[in-house]
Amino acid sequence: MNRKKIALLTSLTIFSGTNIPFNNLINNHSNNVIKAAQRKKVSKTESKYPDIMKKLDITSMQQYDSNILFMSIALKNFYVKAFHTDDSGKTNILLAPLITSNQYFVTSVNLDHKIKKNQRITIQGFLNGKTKISKKQNFDDKYINKSAVSVLVDQISY
Repeated sequence: MNRKKIALLTSLTIFSGTNIPFNNLINNHSNNVIKAAQRKKVSKTESKYPDIMKKLDITSMQQYDSNILFMSIALKNFYVKAFHTDDSGKTNILLAPLITSNQYFVTSVNLDHKIKKNQRITIQGFLNGKTKISKKQNFDDKYINKSAVSVLVDQISY
């Protein structure tokens, strides 16, 4: 046998030894399409405003330094503990994650709906560090000088 025949037989042997499963390529492609369709859809607002419960331990916000408490978050279904609307139309709202909680979040916002005490609302916005509840916010005296976390509101839902 000459060299050309040997090279041809060797290449055919190698080529026939490799198994190219065309059926598997087609099946794998359809599996990938199905897997892509089954991925959980995350909305842009959800990723922009992650749930505070997943980011921080809200049972004890005092453990965090005020410098850390600057982030976009969502306060989902928090209770309105107290509120007061001033002469300019701004409403100061005191929120808590649970109705019995003494961990407070405070914000000031122009509302387009009326709210009630113990109503649950969701706020998407930005944590703005620690603060103390003052008399000028016009909440009940039992909340004066309590620690709270300030929240700047981007969106509110009732």
